[in-house]
Amino acid sequence: MRTLMLGFSLIVMTGGASAAQVTIDEDYMQTMEDRQKSLSKNIGVQNAQGANEDVKELEDMFGEVEDYYVHKGNATDAVDWSKDSKDLSIAIEKYVAAKDFDNATVAATTLAKTCKACHRVYKKDKEKK
Repeated sequence: MRTLMLGFSLIVMTGGASAAQVTIDEDYMQTMEDRQKSLSKNIGVQNAQGANEDVKELEDMFGEVEDYYVHKGNATDAVDWSKDSKDLSIAIEKYVAAKDFDNATVAATTLAKTCKACHRVYKKDKEKK
């Protein structure tokens, strides 16, 4: 039993460390931007399957971005933007499931603006270094 508990503790600690080690680099952000553009295109042509694939991937990625900035510290606005983006992704998923592509478009546009707001602050910071 003791061995089982130790093993479980190591798994939990390793999982936590992995989340803290997510690196948000230029390639990662480009992948997110490409996925967001794909989402907008899929919504525009009412491709529910493609939009669902895009939005689920984005939802996971925004969770990783949120974890990154939580662990980085001193980035409350980035954490908030990540949470907002994840919430928008969930809303888009619901709109697409309901075949409400008009509201999905509005939410996807808001998502793109949220990304740009974060980039204005955090992309500049990276360029200064």
